[in-house]
Amino acid sequence: MVGEISNKRSKEAVEEDVQRLRDWLDKQPHLPHDVEYSILLAFVCGTKSLEIAKRKLDAYFSNRNRAVRLYDEVTRTVNAQYREKSKAVNQFYLTNDTPEGHTVYFVSLNDCFSKVFDHPHEATRMLMLLELRMKQWNNTSEAGGYSVFDCAKLPATAFTMLNPSVVAAVLGSFQDGYPMKMHGCFCINAPSSLDFIVNHLVKPVLKAKLFNRIKVFKDGASNLKDYMPLEMLPSDYGGNDKSSAELNDYWLDQLEENREWFLKSTRQSSDEKKRPPDSQNTYGIEGTFRKLAVD
Repeated sequence: MVGEISNKRSKEAVEEDVQRLRDWLDKQPHLPHDVEYSILLAFVCGTKSLEIAKRKLDAYFSNRNRAVRLYDEVTRTVNAQYREKSKAVNQFYLTNDTPEGHTVYFVSLNDCFSKVFDHPHEATRMLMLLELRMKQWNNTSEAGGYSVFDCAKLPATAFTMLNPSVVAAVLGSFQDGYPMKMHGCFCINAPSSLDFIVNHLVKPVLKAKLFNRIKVFKDGASNLKDYMPLEMLPSDYGGNDKSSAELNDYWLDQLEENREWFLKSTRQSSDEKKRPPDSQNTYGIEGTFRKLAVD
């Protein structure tokens, strides 16, 4: 079928699609044209068709105008204040991917969570980590990712600490404008109150396909054994990776080291005054359909 991809594509086929995506991007007057190769590669490998990649790439840049709170240059600058705000939550990727090639994004809470948690900050930080992963995309793998949230220290008042508009903005930005195939989202050590948060805050703004991939477990990390080897988990979860604190610090350092890149990419937003009237319905034209690739 035209526009579809096989489960496994050759490097040459992926490269052709990256070039097709760039050719399409260069013809869009309202979108940035100086987009680096790794970002285009992420959109090609992280979506099921080139038309979806184009639609998500458009949303990726237009969301910077719609959810400005998540893309403000000041809030995206990693400095002492940024690190202080980050003490409430550990956010990091595991060092190794699963045997299937899935990236694992991990979140855990620290003892000071109730005192210093800043919801808009942590939402922005999550998107920054996702963008950094896209920047570091250096292969043609089409594997997706898992997310793990350890809710062991989630207070009963957590619901009141969340900003509904931020929840809607970050979930909307994620599912519409980021090229990540989310194969599963797992909440471990979940209190009973989490069901209320998931069903009343998350479900209304999440597509059914993604919502159905959320699994809530009342027990600990052993529930992850059906999705990933437990030895790849952080050392404080019985695995062989570094500790959660060490991994959190490592990824904070990575964000800080890429400060200039974030400043540049944050400025890469759509110019809605230049958007063609019919641009929302032209993602599949101009000779950019993906060819069927068979290995």
